[in-house]
Amino acid sequence: MLTGVLGLLLLILLGGLAWQQLWKNSEYESLERRQTLRRILQPGPRGRILDRNGVPLVENRAHYSVVLYVDEMRKEFSEEFIRLRKVWLAHDNDDTSEARPTLDRNKLYREACANVAKHYLDQANILLGRQEKFDEKAFTQHVEQKPLLPFTLISDLTPTEFARLNEEVPVASPMQTRVDARRYYPYGSLAFHTLGWVRSSDEYDDEEWQVEDLSKHSTFPYRGMTGAGGLESLHNDILTGNPGGEIWIVDPANSRFERKQEKTPEPGQDFQCSLDVNLQLVAEKKLAENQGMPGSAIALDVRTGEVLVLASKPDFDLNETSPSFSQKLSGELNASDGWLCRPLQGVYPPGSTFKLITTIAALRNGILDGVKTLDCPGKINFGGRDFKDDTYDINPEGYGQLDVVHALARSNDVFYYQVGQQLKWEALNKEAANFGLGQQTGIGLAEAPTNELLVPSPVVRKKRHPLEPSWNVGNDVTFAVGQDDLQVTPMEMACLIASIARDETRTHPTLVHNPNLAPDTVIHAGNPIGLSPELRQVLLDGMEKVVSDQQIGTGRFAQIPGIRIAGKTGTAQWGGAKNQRHMAWFVCFAPVENPRIAVAVAVESINPEKEYYGGRIALPVAKAILEEYFKRYPLKAN
Repeated sequence: MLTGVLGLLLLILLGGLAWQQLWKNSEYESLERRQTLRRILQPGPRGRILDRNGVPLVENRAHYSVVLYVDEMRKEFSEEFIRLRKVWLAHDNDDTSEARPTLDRNKLYREACANVAKHYLDQANILLGRQEKFDEKAFTQHVEQKPLLPFTLISDLTPTEFARLNEEVPVASPMQTRVDARRYYPYGSLAFHTLGWVRSSDEYDDEEWQVEDLSKHSTFPYRGMTGAGGLESLHNDILTGNPGGEIWIVDPANSRFERKQEKTPEPGQDFQCSLDVNLQLVAEKKLAENQGMPGSAIALDVRTGEVLVLASKPDFDLNETSPSFSQKLSGELNASDGWLCRPLQGVYPPGSTFKLITTIAALRNGILDGVKTLDCPGKINFGGRDFKDDTYDINPEGYGQLDVVHALARSNDVFYYQVGQQLKWEALNKEAANFGLGQQTGIGLAEAPTNELLVPSPVVRKKRHPLEPSWNVGNDVTFAVGQDDLQVTPMEMACLIASIARDETRTHPTLVHNPNLAPDTVIHAGNPIGLSPELRQVLLDGMEKVVSDQQIGTGRFAQIPGIRIAGKTGTAQWGGAKNQRHMAWFVCFAPVENPRIAVAVAVESINPEKEYYGGRIALPVAKAILEEYFKRYPLKAN
């Protein structure tokens, strides 16, 4: 009997233990189900952008701030909540109250959290001598949505303020200083459109953080940076670092429980571009001397197509874009059409610089050679309309018989009107297309759309001017001097002059510098121009005389002692009839005997009533670039 009772008691005891164990297992499983994973990411620092000689053009600079680690403040939040609740009970729920209001615990807790945070901001303001305001809405949202991340109290500490707080704030305080990497542009506005800018981004590679189907849980990334313009965008994959961070198991109250994974952020790679900082500085300084006129300056390595200079005015301080565009900068960009990268996106008639194409087409088709001359009065009539040389007002009699060399040197319009009349539009159109005009250059940055890059033809004219007369001889002659519907970018003209220097039809520009690249191995995907050596020499003689002839050369002020320069000036009209402006052009390469650098400069007038000649406005910019180039890369003695 006793044995049976003891056995029954033992079974009851074992059953109770088993039931207790089952309850505990169920409780643990429920707790585990209620736990979630939290992922806190830290972006890897972006790589730097260097010039061709390794000089940093874009780098990262420490950015100092004051933050609150919210997760470590929960005890203070609870204590302040209890204090506020006692005040509420004593004030709003005493015996004299006619009604008993309901306590909004959530609202009171938010107020408690804000009070604690304000207290820390007050401490920081006292230590720094500041009067920073507390953003209660942003803080409340942060506590509710991203409690594991620090909340930024003050975002723009100076290094001195950073050091002071580090000395004064206790290590155990939830208020601490923080150092982040921000994009820094040591040369300010240098190459504004070329280098580009960044914007904040939460993008990351989710595949590297797949832990227990973490995609179904919350992620709290520190905002990283992604390229949003220029080289920052074009080479974003190279520059972007790999994010690091931590993965935590947290309970329903969002308290830290256990860190499961940690990964150190990895910096992005440096990118070495083809720009030369010294040449770029000279180009931008000289462009800025043109009384605020918008303009472009481009310099190419003739052999490789590497872009040594890519300058666009107006420009702006790139540091105003970091960490985000300032309101002031956005207003300036909108007011000045400053978003436009004029070397790549500005479209203009090339004016007399196009006479190089006309000359090549005429030499190729036998209309010109080294001997033939044309009579060049001050004006000439085609189809009942007078076409004047641009010097007609000072020399209405003209210049008599001119050969092509002297016609190029003088940039005589009447000479080229006659050439255009003989060539017709087909030959000019074909030659322009042969050198890539009317097509994007493929540099990689945003260029003017193809439908804006125009080479005249009857079809183009009909589309653009449906109500005007069809193509006639007047269009042939204006086409020959770089007007009519001809629309090019300065980069197209830079590639044209580099191609002529190399005796090829195409130049592929690039902003990538490869220090190990052998120039002779670069293939630009063009063809030989195809002129005989004698005819090519005629072209080069004319281009060199533009600069070398002290009396008649329209580009004579570009002369540099010891350097043979081949060039062409140009002045073009652009804009509508009611707001017509002038473009000042100068294109050149040097040295003639062994070309190394090609330059194209285009400057827009700001006064519609005043002409700006290429030899006066654009030429000085090109000359400054050439002088700096040959100072830094002197010619070797034979």
